Amino acid sequence: MKNLQSSQREHATIILVESNLLEREKFSQISFEQEWHVVICEDGLEVIQWLNENSTADLLIIEENSTPISGYQIADYIKTELGLALPVIITTGEIPISQERGMLAYAEGVIKKPFMDVSTIFRVREILEKSVEIAPEKNDFYSLNYLKDLSGGDEEFIMELLKVFSASVNLELKNLNEVLDQKDYLRIREIAHGIKPSFDMIENERGKGICRLLDSEAEEKDMAKLIAELNLEFVNINKQLIKDFPELNLS
Repeated sequence: MKNLQSSQREHATIILVESNLLEREKFSQISFEQEWHVVICEDGLEVIQWLNENSTADLLIIEENSTPISGYQIADYIKTELGLALPVIITTGEIPISQERGMLAYAEGVIKKPFMDVSTIFRVREILEKSVEIAPEKNDFYSLNYLKDLSGGDEEFIMELLKVFSASVNLELKNLNEVLDQKDYLRIREIAHGIKPSFDMIENERGKGICRLLDSEAEEKDMAKLIAELNLEFVNINKQLIKDFPELNLS
């Protein structure tokens, strides 16, 4: 997902799930005037498919009672399963205070329908302005899904685990290169076995697979090539982490 770079996102991409055609047309007109790009999805399942194929939206606006999956469920799935911090606005009819609090447990905002120009524009702009720290772009090198489950969504704990991953694997790869020079193949297998869970933790299948080969299946003549590939994979992972989380000060 693209990060928001300004206090008011220009040409924001907004996914809309709205079954009422008149409401859909009204929001589309508002969006045209505001220069927002609107992607119309029929339901939450189509939203998930679109995000898996594109991952470039800035906001999702979805009906509270969307079927076959409600707006709450989609908001929760996007954050917990897809690992995206995509802001979500739930749309509904009357909003008692208690109901709004319940909605905000899943989403970042609520809009009461019918869509009204001033209130809708204000609410969308407000959510976009608050969404500067959007989740990193989807990438091929790591996933935070397992860490989120492990930590119960504790972001500080996740950041600590990422720092530990970067530092510990970097050290073990240096050891791996040293023992390769010494042709200590038994030690190579031991090190590979030890760091395999680290790649598994961030769901990097390539790194885990190379470690598995070094641990048990690879012939000695193939180890140098596999270690080189493992080093390159770690470099790519670390580069992505540095890009996504500069505050970690990884090296």
